Amino acid sequence: MVEILRYFIFFYCFMGVFIAGGLFFKNRSPANIFLALFILFFTFEQLDFLYTTSEVVLLYPHYFLWMYPICFLFGPALWLHFKYVQHPESKFRWTDLLHGLPFVLFIVFLLSPILSLEGTERIEYTRKNFNNEIMPLNYIRTTHVVLYGLWMLIVIAKNKLYKNNKQGFYLTVITLIYFLTAVLQSYLTRFADSYRQFSWYFFLAFTIVLIVGFVLYRYPELLKEIQQKYFSSSLKDSDRERIAKKISAIAEEDSYFLDNGLQLVSFCEHLEEKPHQVSQVFSSHFKTSFSHFVNKKRVEHAQILLLDPTKDHLKILAVAFESGFNNNVTFNKAFSKVTGMTPGKFRKERNS
Repeated sequence: MVEILRYFIFFYCFMGVFIAGGLFFKNRSPANIFLALFILFFTFEQLDFLYTTSEVVLLYPHYFLWMYPICFLFGPALWLHFKYVQHPESKFRWTDLLHGLPFVLFIVFLLSPILSLEGTERIEYTRKNFNNEIMPLNYIRTTHVVLYGLWMLIVIAKNKLYKNNKQGFYLTVITLIYFLTAVLQSYLTRFADSYRQFSWYFFLAFTIVLIVGFVLYRYPELLKEIQQKYFSSSLKDSDRERIAKKISAIAEEDSYFLDNGLQLVSFCEHLEEKPHQVSQVFSSHFKTSFSHFVNKKRVEHAQILLLDPTKDHLKILAVAFESGFNNNVTFNKAFSKVTGMTPGKFRKERNS
């Protein structure tokens, strides 16, 4: 039975790569990116499991323990997915990379002496020193994984996220799954007779991970719906109306949106409103996002330029720059999305 599970796990690894890639390229929102990374890291862990528990490790011993510290990235990746589902208006900060510090410290201070050995020597060393050196490292790894699960459960309980409709339900479910599989991993680390007994853990855990990943890849609007549902219940009607009026007023100033350095933060500072509330109003009131709203205003300005015969001397790139876009690719994509045709075709149809 274990051997059959190993074939399933091998097949899952291929699925994991494709689903992670699909999530990453289909919608590069921070929440999707970190979920894709989580699935990818977990895929690497599966491949390392299959490699370590097969004869392949003897054929290619120099790869032994390369993927050993990858589980230190499980918690950070899922936590950042958790964070950006809860606050989709937030921007990635370099301080988020501090979550990877335990991964680096583990390699530099605990694993590097073993990794410095040749492949065959490394395998022999771990076998001879498994109980007194490798098992303590295993406990550190599993403890780190469990602690992130506890952290997310505390955040859910403290903020009562389980009561926040679809968003809270989604975050609660994925956190519980992560935490329970982390506990199972810790249990097997302590009591399993051999590493091959982890087959059931990897099979069950990866089955759930792939289901979640596939659903969000197949129905990308589901995550947006989860986020928007949370937003629509967290802002008072009076606040929503006030912010909507401010946005409508500034929308009449067409030149304001032609600044190619305009960002949500600076826009909110101009409105004197909080970014997450402004994002909520764009979503619930205007049925769009800040970036799409800005691009539409810029495309409208570009249409005016392209319809003006006196501006025919301007190249398409020049029109893009004058309309607030930083490059031709973004301009063409935004223009086509709003008008259904490229800027060049739009100009030609005017002249025909």
